[in-house]
Amino acid sequence: MNHKNFLKVLLVGGLLLSANSLFASTKLYQGLGKSSNFRVGPGKDSKGVNVYSLNYVTASGVFDEEGKIVSLKVDALEVSTPNYDGPSMPHFSGWPNTQGYNVTDHESGEVVAVSENTVENISKEVENWKTKRERGAEYGMNPRNEWNKQMDFFENYFKGKTVAEIEEWFAKYTSDVNGRPLKAKSKHEQDKVKYEKLSEKEKAELVDVVAGATMSLKDSHGDILGAIKDAYNNRVEFVVE
Repeated sequence: MNHKNFLKVLLVGGLLLSANSLFASTKLYQGLGKSSNFRVGPGKDSKGVNVYSLNYVTASGVFDEEGKIVSLKVDALEVSTPNYDGPSMPHFSGWPNTQGYNVTDHESGEVVAVSENTVENISKEVENWKTKRERGAEYGMNPRNEWNKQMDFFENYFKGKTVAEIEEWFAKYTSDVNGRPLKAKSKHEQDKVKYEKLSEKEKAELVDVVAGATMSLKDSHGDILGAIKDAYNNRVEFVVE
């Protein structure tokens, strides 16, 4: 084989290897998960009647063959009785043709009426429900770092981690009182004790986490961790060519 033919063989071989690499298939797993919880609250109305609410969390995740998160998206729907005074909160006043529930005016905070539970009124309530992401800046948790932004942080932070690793992280780095990331200046004594057991490197990592998100992944506002785990448990294989 002469020099030129040898170079041609190398060139063709290189192109074939590149093509095989380019079109190699990758096995991934897609999962959809959910979790729900019911809450007595938040709070009571001006007449002392309980507010009731529920949270329905959904998670969509892509995982690799080792179970590590490649992509993650989480949202949540929070719905309360109409006597909650938050203006952006989706409401459910009751089944059509049942007794009404106290309705609170969002500006005054006072109970001003009782809901009329007609098919038309309840259908309108359901049609106007918005998830926490859809509520965006109107959600009212933290004007500088709302729910959707904090969830964006956690989604990115959890990439490359397995569900088991996320659960281990949650157990080690969050409060046993409220599920929020630990802080150096916590008001809870048991959180202070837990925080002090961390190494300086681990404390430094928490500083970065708290800068991005301070909300809980599992409390009365929703079981985000449970929805992510459910997504992993429901995963189905797909191949990317």
